[in-house]
Amino acid sequence: MIRKASLNERGLTLIELLAVIVILGVIAMIAIIAVTNVIQTMKDRAFIGNAIAMKEAASFYIRQEVTSGNPLPEKITYKTLVEYQFIEPFKDPDTSSYLPASENTYVTVKGTNVNAVCLIADKRSLCSIDGIQKPIPFNELTTDHLTKNE
Repeated sequence: MIRKASLNERGLTLIELLAVIVILGVIAMIAIIAVTNVIQTMKDRAFIGNAIAMKEAASFYIRQEVTSGNPLPEKITYKTLVEYQFIEPFKDPDTSSYLPASENTYVTVKGTNVNAVCLIADKRSLCSIDGIQKPIPFNELTTDHLTKNE
């Protein structure tokens, strides 16, 4: 029996080692998928955060225009907000590059309130509802409205 016991203490067999490697691979794949989903969720939320930052900057712009006695425009562009230094250029969450100040990204104004946003970045945009390109009202703003640019 002593001899039999020493034969069973040789270590792991190749099949046992392969089973451990496969199990570790499955665990690694699950972790990669979970981390990827978290990263994408944070990018989506950053996109929404940029839209909200535009709303706040536009609100300050409106206050200045009202106190100066100037008429309010129906839309305030990202370019205007950057040029008048109401907002710093922000990064596109998908590309990590600064979004160029353009007329394509804007908020709409109704009365003295900012009510909707159209934010167009390099890869995605926040500017369509049910496939129709139009500004999204802030009270309806969710990550579900993010669409890929064509």
